[in-house]
Amino acid sequence: MKWLATVVGATTLAVVAASTPAHAAELPVLAPQSFGDFSVRTRYFDIAVGPARDQHCTVVGDIYVPTGLGPDSRAPAILTSNGFGGSKDDQAGAAATFATYGYVVLSYSALGFGGSTCKIYFADPDYDGVVGSALIGYLAGANAGVFTDPARTVPAPALDVVRLDEPGDPRVGYLGGSYAGATGLATASMDPRLDTVASMITWNDLAHSLAPEATGRRPVGPVKSVFGSAFLAAGAVLTGPVGYATDPARAQGCPNYAQWVCDAADAFAANRELDPATLAAMRHVSPVDYLDRVDVPVLLTQGQKDSLFSLDEAAATFETLRARGVETSMVWHSWGHNDRKGYPGEFDIKAPDPFTQHEAALVGNWLDRHLKDRDVDPGPAFTYFRDWVPYSGVASPAYVESSTFPIGDRRTFQLADGTLSESGAASGPWSQTIRDAGSPMHTTLGLPNIAAEVPVPRVSLPGSAASWSTPPLADPIDVVGAPELSISPTTTGPATVFVSVLDVAPNGTRSPIHGLVAPAVVTGTAEPVTISLPSIVHRFDRDHRIAVEITASDPSFAGGPGPADVTIASSDPINRISLPTVP
Repeated sequence: MKWLATVVGATTLAVVAASTPAHAAELPVLAPQSFGDFSVRTRYFDIAVGPARDQHCTVVGDIYVPTGLGPDSRAPAILTSNGFGGSKDDQAGAAATFATYGYVVLSYSALGFGGSTCKIYFADPDYDGVVGSALIGYLAGANAGVFTDPARTVPAPALDVVRLDEPGDPRVGYLGGSYAGATGLATASMDPRLDTVASMITWNDLAHSLAPEATGRRPVGPVKSVFGSAFLAAGAVLTGPVGYATDPARAQGCPNYAQWVCDAADAFAANRELDPATLAAMRHVSPVDYLDRVDVPVLLTQGQKDSLFSLDEAAATFETLRARGVETSMVWHSWGHNDRKGYPGEFDIKAPDPFTQHEAALVGNWLDRHLKDRDVDPGPAFTYFRDWVPYSGVASPAYVESSTFPIGDRRTFQLADGTLSESGAASGPWSQTIRDAGSPMHTTLGLPNIAAEVPVPRVSLPGSAASWSTPPLADPIDVVGAPELSISPTTTGPATVFVSVLDVAPNGTRSPIHGLVAPAVVTGTAEPVTISLPSIVHRFDRDHRIAVEITASDPSFAGGPGPADVTIASSDPINRISLPTVP
């Protein structure tokens, strides 16, 4: 099922010839397959989890089985689960799509969500990874502890429709986004029977995701308080009174969470910093801790509009796996936790269509190659979306492919007296001071499933920000990757500053790129420091200006050292920002 080829065929011939990715254009164009029928059956799984496998949880899932399958006519399978706050039903559209194309799909609610019991363990390999492994066993034909009713009184028959590589080893991949994206990787670390993972918009290091520090000199920085408080509250009330009544263990200790989550909240409230025990717990539930046990092909897709799990989270996982020789590809699409819709013809998470959505075709091709043994181009090492490229229909023309990552050449701009100069021309003495006048009150949001989708505006109090900008650009500059700011600040004490790159329009409107910001802790020693900003994919258009801004506070964060004044002056020769640019 060479889906990407059909996507190309859906665009106009002129557009394909001009800007469709080369590997897609070289594939033969296929006619869309007719949708097949399938059945859906709900199953309840009694699964022992935990490091000692001594805690029993009930997991609810739906199994989608294409019509006509049986012991002598089997198909590969896909495991899939929900993002934070969701359930198995969130994957119904995707599961139905893949079932019509000949996959057996098992969509289930993760622990603590959507009818599955036990607490939320943040994709812990010892809990969520073990659940994934047990479900792989069910797909292989094991039916011990599998029931057809919620009371778990009617045993379910064994499943005999999934292709087996050998007895007990099904051909199966994992597809999931955000919370489920990490769960897929955790499952791969616990069970070598998993054949591939397609992991979308997830984390590499949860501590870095929730408490980033951009100099690399500290394990963590200030906490993303809006995201953190939203997750904590939303998870605690997720099941409501009925959930706690039917599963009382949820209420013991930390409500609906593993105990370390409440311990982390208490420690932060007392000290405004994450303690070592919290860091260890966060690392344990992060791919960075177990990627050395992931040996199957991995497709990573990450969002440009995502201030929760940035592009750099996928990049870190990508580089770690590739360094070990694991087949890995990475896509930087437009959408993310800050904007789930994306652009037309990219990807619809509720109703993926490989014939009208470029990214859906990439995912379909990946799974077909590794689960159906189809001779399908696996795609390039790195693919990214450009929101400045016009197109109609399928988004293929807006995507660019590269056989390597990172890409581009760095262009360096020197900081001067409020300006950025690429020529590095000398200017007179200057200095700018960022004064901590007290942080604005942190915004409190409501509690939808993912409350942090609501953007939080940045507020700079008088004297609490410094900025530098280029003259209007004579030609566009396209940036793909992580900007780096090098400075030698002097401070009145350890301080946290927040750095962002902005696009300044001809009318003076200043726009942080997708609201991304880099917290950095500076010590006051005038020692050179390099601050790595979140990766972006952005065109600074003609007559626009590139700006870098440093502020003393950001309403989305709490904690970290401070208050203290930070001064940057012309006596510091390394004051510059470099941007990874592409032609």
